[in-house]
Amino acid sequence: MTPHPLRLAAGVLAGLLLVLVVGADAVIARPDRDSRNGGTLVVGMSGDDPDTLDPSLTRSFGSVEVYKAMCERLYDYDTNVNLVPELAKKLPTISKDGLTYTIPLRHGVRFNDGTPFNAQAVKATIDRDRTIPRSSRAGDYQPVVSVTALSRYTVAIKLSSPYTPMTKVLASADGVMMSPTQLDKRGADFGADPVCVGPFMFDNRLAGYSVTVVRSPYYYHRRFVHLDKVVYMHEPDANSAVATLKAGGLQVLDSIPTADIAELQHTKGLRVMKAKSLGFVAVFVNMGNTGGIGKPYGTADNVLAKSPKLRQAFEEAIDRNTLNRVVFGGRESPGCTPVSPASPKFASFDRDIKCTKPDPAGARKLVAASGIANPTVHLLTPNQSEMLRLATFIQAEENAVGINVVIDSREAATGIQLTNQGSFDAYLGFWSGSPDTDRQFFQFLATQGSLNRSGYSNPRLDTILANARMATKDKDIASLYRAAQRIILADRPLIYLYHPVVYGAVATNVRDVELPFDLLLRLAFAEYR
Repeated sequence: MTPHPLRLAAGVLAGLLLVLVVGADAVIARPDRDSRNGGTLVVGMSGDDPDTLDPSLTRSFGSVEVYKAMCERLYDYDTNVNLVPELAKKLPTISKDGLTYTIPLRHGVRFNDGTPFNAQAVKATIDRDRTIPRSSRAGDYQPVVSVTALSRYTVAIKLSSPYTPMTKVLASADGVMMSPTQLDKRGADFGADPVCVGPFMFDNRLAGYSVTVVRSPYYYHRRFVHLDKVVYMHEPDANSAVATLKAGGLQVLDSIPTADIAELQHTKGLRVMKAKSLGFVAVFVNMGNTGGIGKPYGTADNVLAKSPKLRQAFEEAIDRNTLNRVVFGGRESPGCTPVSPASPKFASFDRDIKCTKPDPAGARKLVAASGIANPTVHLLTPNQSEMLRLATFIQAEENAVGINVVIDSREAATGIQLTNQGSFDAYLGFWSGSPDTDRQFFQFLATQGSLNRSGYSNPRLDTILANARMATKDKDIASLYRAAQRIILADRPLIYLYHPVVYGAVATNVRDVELPFDLLLRLAFAEYR
């Protein structure tokens, strides 16, 4: 299934294909003779459990995965990574000075509490994202000066300076729209009962176990939503998740372990999906997060923060190709930068970038030269099977060069809380990725980045990233990001390991479920055969 609004399932009228016109888009839909309405789809989430279902505050992939089914954005991407309108009617009109984005909105749309979706709702949502304490969205909205409702269905976003990623920001989690009625009612507790525009609406949550969403009676394309209910089950144990999938307790599993891919490809009743992610897995070094993200950064009390030599030794101890082969059976894409080979920008952004080569002998010399006897690093690790295997591999590699790694395993929500407040030495973290290169860099590495878990602050890098946000020519943007990557590779606030290639699985009696580049399952129009 191609993501909404480029493709919609439709019924048969007199045995003919119908042409559906949605806004300015016209598509030819297929017959629907063998579909049926109803049923519950049970989805296994192999990653982190949602930290919160508040789009302004969440820092976990699990949260975004759930509200993908119930919270639409102003814009989205199609399967070819092209920007398309979702709640917006068309792409923005940008003023000649690049400081004003004028966005027309869809008419006749309602939130899942019946509240009309309009320009005032957009203003209320973005203003909240910009100002609420601990916002995960504030960094991306930093250049925004004001949001104004020009009319009922037209909104204008005013910027302090040109901001090339603006439209892409609105196609990310930053572009999720929230019901102003529910925001007024629940305030900071919005995540306990979130209300957005979407094919499904929140029903209930059992923290650490499941989130249930049900078909919305308000959704503007509700006639094409077939399922009654979707239950997202937290499945951190990969072996248990696969067994449950094979037994029929799950109809979808968002990620399957390397060791099970071949078997599941030949398992009757299952279809394996593959996605080359734009994201990365990295060791986040706590450089200066001593009081929490966004607080003044200093020097963290751990050996990696105190010694550039130890950070270099830590990286030189790891052979990324061996890691890929031993831990993942060669399925991943080893890399040392924020930009994935799956990105269309990879060739220009990573040109002439040289990764640190594995050098255990050199790493041992660096450990000795650091002057820190018996250095110990606590590696905070999500309690998911493959991440724990990865941490164990890293532990062995570091032990071989004289760095003692202690694996601190935590369930995802606790781990995110610890990294937010700076209570860690190093963190084995995952980012699902974005077509917007700015989001691969700024939020994690800029001093003002809203996901700067490392507490890293480099004024030169801040200037480069700020200039990249304002640059409009491709060659200038590429040059700036190459310069940024050289700084990151030298300072090592994040030590990038690989770019995920993810395999998921879905029951063959379920259609219109896809696993795209951002790893967020598309299942709005899923149905049982």
